[in-house]
Amino acid sequence: MTTVLCGVLAVGGCSTTESGNAQPSTTTDVAATAALWDPCSEIPDSTLTSLGLDATSERSGILGADEPGWKVCRWEDDAYPSNYSVGAYATIHTIDDLRAKTENIEFKDIVVAGRSGVQFRQSNYDANEDCSYAFPTSSGFVQLDMLNAGVSAKLVPPCERLQPIAETIVPLFPK
Repeated sequence: MTTVLCGVLAVGGCSTTESGNAQPSTTTDVAATAALWDPCSEIPDSTLTSLGLDATSERSGILGADEPGWKVCRWEDDAYPSNYSVGAYATIHTIDDLRAKTENIEFKDIVVAGRSGVQFRQSNYDANEDCSYAFPTSSGFVQLDMLNAGVSAKLVPPCERLQPIAETIVPLFPK
């Protein structure tokens, strides 16, 4: 599970001063992180439930820990066992930072709920497992992603599954 959640943080929360030596983000980043929109508190449980997500499955952060530069929230679908999960993120990083990561591939311009953004996936997932949408904000960007986990879930392309969810959640994102 750590790999899945950490892999979703496509830009990262550490900076490097020397090759291979990760350093904690600056105190400026900590303050900026605290001011970010929080998907766990800003997306109503009723919205999640209406989308077929289990609001009680909510997980904040990475295995419960905050990630510098990010506000992270994830929910499972309401099936048991779960077939897929949806994550919502706010970050101080930019879309250019997102595009610069070599692990992020297959970028495509999109418009969801009248808002321009980009669609991409992470190279460590198969095309039938992962789809992400990211939208610029005044403080960085917000992201919504779909991770298909179950074998039967992989029969529905993740971007196809994410689209109707995004149409409902994207209007809740900050500008």
